Amino acid sequence: MLVDSHAHIDTPRFDTDREAVLRAAIEGGVTCIVNPGVDLASSRLAVELAKAHSGVVFAGVGVHPHEATAYSDEVGVQLRVLARESEVVAIGEFGLDYFRMLAPREVQLDVFRAHLQLARECNLPCIIHVRDSHDDVMELLRAYGKDLRGVFHCFSGNVAQAEECLACEGFMISFAGPLTRQDNQLPEVARMVPLERMLVETDSPYLVPKPLKARRNEPLFVKYTAQKLAELRGMTLEEIAQVTTANAVRLFGLGEHNETV
Repeated sequence: MLVDSHAHIDTPRFDTDREAVLRAAIEGGVTCIVNPGVDLASSRLAVELAKAHSGVVFAGVGVHPHEATAYSDEVGVQLRVLARESEVVAIGEFGLDYFRMLAPREVQLDVFRAHLQLARECNLPCIIHVRDSHDDVMELLRAYGKDLRGVFHCFSGNVAQAEECLACEGFMISFAGPLTRQDNQLPEVARMVPLERMLVETDSPYLVPKPLKARRNEPLFVKYTAQKLAELRGMTLEEIAQVTTANAVRLFGLGEHNETV
């Protein structure tokens, strides 16, 4: 029993076989999937998908830093309306991305602050995207994120950065496909994160975990990241599944909607 805490199954890459992908995930033991929006349109699609698959798919609503220039006060109002739906369990995906820099830095910072305020108003956890922007993310959270909770999704930093993230008491660290690769410090991070502060995800359709050669990631494949995490922690897959599922249920309130978790 696993929770894929971050998957973009609303994207067009799943248009031809979305129902089959969801069925395979459920049959493979993935009991819940959190689908975050990346702009207003995808946030609406995420909510529609969650309504169509009640108790299995849950939505996040937000604007990704790549789309930050599309954010406006009116978009914020519409996200706030969407956040009232019972299927919405988080604000996000939002954050800062200085790797591709598809939106100006100041715009990204403004939109980040707006999402923190939205999360506070809605009393929902944050799903935060961080890429080459750790210092600014931490500065914003220290200034504007007090008493908020959430997850640093698809964590890609080092141990020192993970320690800073964990200093934000209400936040968890989520591991995705990069944990299964050899070119990063994530194994060291995975060994030091407290069990009660970790999640697993796919970030589907991106970041296919090793050893798979698939061209598209999907929620069923979260088990490969969970298995790698179990190996690094000296635990069984079942134990890691139990821990990460309990964490996702606690953070996102999934137990209120799904009796099997």
